Amino acid sequence: MTRSRAILAATSIAAAAVLLVAGCDDDPPATPSAEPTATDVSPSASPSPSSSAVVVAPERPQEMDDDGPAGAEAAAVYFLELDDYIMKTGDTAEWEAMSHKSCEYCTNRLEQSKLIAERGDTFEGGEARIRILQTYEQDATTGIWPIDVEIKESRSTITDAKGSVVFEQNAQTSTARVETTRSEGHWVIVGVPDIPES
Repeated sequence: MTRSRAILAATSIAAAAVLLVAGCDDDPPATPSAEPTATDVSPSASPSPSSSAVVVAPERPQEMDDDGPAGAEAAAVYFLELDDYIMKTGDTAEWEAMSHKSCEYCTNRLEQSKLIAERGDTFEGGEARIRILQTYEQDATTGIWPIDVEIKESRSTITDAKGSVVFEQNAQTSTARVETTRSEGHWVIVGVPDIPES
């Protein structure tokens, strides 16, 4: 089953339609051929919460201090757990700090979060439980650790300022390959493509 976390919809007031930010069947972003050395970090100036409920950010795991496979796994899980938090709060600083400039998935989710905040919409649900399926050896050329994960995501909705539901997605389970690497002393996500078919 393909991943769902890149397909939440942008909304249109005039047409009351839902536009997909990134289709779940899109080709995965290309993995860079050279070792990534920098991130595209530009944290938002001020968060714009989309809900009045108190939303707690996921706790950064201590394992992320490890620069080996344990750290790569922890970074992959933590990053995916940040998704519903940025949608609910508009606080994208940590997401941006962990997003490599080549990561299309990261950019798509960031744009979705900013759109929700700008429109004053409310994102509810979408909490994810992440399970590591397989961690591969680090690629000697790129420095990337590919990690296959299972994502169990709760039902989610986006409601506009008038209280109308403009997007909803049922609870579902999907898989993805999270490509992690170290850059300037911290973990970054290079891409989150579908797991290639064997």
